[in-house]
Amino acid sequence: MAIFSPRMMRAIRSRFWYVAEDGGGRKRIFFDNAAGSLVLKRAHAAIERYSRLSSYGGGYFPDASVVDHLMEHARRSVAMLLNAPSPASIFTGESATAVLKRLAEAILPSLPDRCTLIVSAADHNANIDPWRRTAEQLANKRLRVKQVTFSRATGTIDLDHLESLLDERVGLVAVSHASNVLGAENPIAEIRHLLDQKAPEALLIVDGVHFIPHGPADVQALGVDAYVFSSYKVFAQRGICFAYANDRILQLPHYKLAPAPDVPPESWEWGFRNPADLAPITEVVQYLAWLGQQCFPSASAKDPRELGHCVRLGQTAIRQYEHELVRAMLDGVGHTPGLRAIGGVTIYGAQHPTTIHLKEPTFSFNITGWSSGDVEKILWDRYRIAVRAGDHYARETLHHLGITDCVRASLAHYNTLEEVEKFLIAIQHIARHDQRRE
Repeated sequence: MAIFSPRMMRAIRSRFWYVAEDGGGRKRIFFDNAAGSLVLKRAHAAIERYSRLSSYGGGYFPDASVVDHLMEHARRSVAMLLNAPSPASIFTGESATAVLKRLAEAILPSLPDRCTLIVSAADHNANIDPWRRTAEQLANKRLRVKQVTFSRATGTIDLDHLESLLDERVGLVAVSHASNVLGAENPIAEIRHLLDQKAPEALLIVDGVHFIPHGPADVQALGVDAYVFSSYKVFAQRGICFAYANDRILQLPHYKLAPAPDVPPESWEWGFRNPADLAPITEVVQYLAWLGQQCFPSASAKDPRELGHCVRLGQTAIRQYEHELVRAMLDGVGHTPGLRAIGGVTIYGAQHPTTIHLKEPTFSFNITGWSSGDVEKILWDRYRIAVRAGDHYARETLHHLGITDCVRASLAHYNTLEEVEKFLIAIQHIARHDQRRE
């Protein structure tokens, strides 16, 4: 039995803006969620509600108190979303790119000279470049940066290769929770276990941007030292990022203005966030809890601990349903063949039945005889299907695949099997066309 009934799917879709048509009223299928999810209506309403506030926190008057409460609720909500030990371990930033750079600038000076940093070939450049460039700027420390590769069959980190790189000189490993190109979920807990065995002092920094809308992320169970994600990938808006960091990182010397708070997490925040940007994440968490209660009716949310349980049930329901989408995209819907069976389509990452459980509903591919840009244009112009072509800010991944660009169709839990079928029919038509467009 499907985790989402037709009635439930209608209820889910009704809670998002532009789920069936774009901002201009054009009917379309939205398969570009990896570049930014659709926005939850209640999250947008929260932005509108608080965007009139011109104050920031710390003042005596009521509006300042409202902003203080917004920040407090945002930290609590993110702590619940990530199962962090305390809201005091959560800080905000402008973007994941900015926060990862901030972490690199604080962490690398604290590491021993001549130690090794390991980055991943499966990552967005936001979790590669900060470590490399900051290491270069600290030339006197003679930090070495190595790169762990990934399995082409699964799209996940090659654990054997990682293990071969590990020794007591490794000071940091930076990986994504899931690849934004390959859609593969990395075994973060297993990576932590390897580090505990062979590099126990190494920090584990995880870019959770692509994973966060697709399933539960438990920073305590995963054993990460820092976990970063952006609001706009998890049903809210652009302009704010949230990060978890443990005490070992939070207590490191880091840049701040002299009058700024001396105590984390506030000391890690440069300037003050727009109050309206703080409110949506609480609505996202409430939505996930609602979803958990709807899919698992015995769940209750009478107190904060139960609410956190409902949130994780909602994330679990999303994961279960999205696995249905993965199977449909690869194996087909009804009599319509899936991507694996369409001639001329090259898929990157997990596609075998024994490995697709590792995959989020993100599909990168190319079609023989067509450039990725032409496929993107045809899907929109002829079929009103929104996908994205390019390198997806993951040039290391594409380099290891031997390509410079690809088409990426990325789905979320509000997408339907009917939409998948229409997409597959469109890909069939394009792949059968024998006129080259490269």
